[in-house]
Amino acid sequence: MLPIGISSDNSMVMRTRINRNGSGMCQNMFIHFVVAISELVGGMENETPEEWFKLAFEAEDPEEKIEYFDLILDCKTRNPEIWSNEAIALIWNNKGIAYSFLAMYGEALDCFERSLKLNKNDTDVWYNKGVALFQLGRFEESIKCYNRILSIDPRNDNAWINMGDVLEYTGRHNEAIECYSKVHKEIELDNKFAIVWNKKGLVYFGIGRYADAAECFSKVLKIDPEHAEAIEHLKIAVEEAKKKNDRLINA
Repeated sequence: MLPIGISSDNSMVMRTRINRNGSGMCQNMFIHFVVAISELVGGMENETPEEWFKLAFEAEDPEEKIEYFDLILDCKTRNPEIWSNEAIALIWNNKGIAYSFLAMYGEALDCFERSLKLNKNDTDVWYNKGVALFQLGRFEESIKCYNRILSIDPRNDNAWINMGDVLEYTGRHNEAIECYSKVHKEIELDNKFAIVWNKKGLVYFGIGRYADAAECFSKVLKIDPEHAEAIEHLKIAVEEAKKKNDRLINA
């Protein structure tokens, strides 16, 4: 089981403020910055940090994005009223995201760390750093990133989910279940978290707690009645729970 934001082919979907494809990633503050920059670009020359930013936002190729971000970061004539520390932190964050899409996780991690030096309480960057560390096999450090998020925002559901995934991946099943349960207390009927009930069910199934697993899969189906994986796993979990119960009766 891989942490949320990491697909099975090990490509990374980071929490970003430079999203253009409607993927549901966090982008509110960044979009405000995009709008502000776009309004400024109209009357400016092409060779400006503001124009490079606009081009980076529009670029599809991660390497092209990195080139534009480097131009901004290396520019000595940035307007300090526009390019505050927070704005530069966003550039470092998005440069890290671009590196991650190239599977260059060491370079991505360096960018996230530079971003956090400028804005140490940005939970999205801590999230991205946690994902990069996971990809580098640095699991305990990854968990620390999610704990840092939770120290800032104890109700950050994505941090609880990701930390649960890392714990499950490293064999700490009971701790993973505790993390998933933190999410359920607040949003048991939220459609987008049917996947979390499914994750929890899979952990219970893996450690032989079939009745608990069946209960989780049932909750998935209450939210999403057509969830194919939950349908299949519920059937197996019920069968295994019955077998386990029969063995106890006949013992």
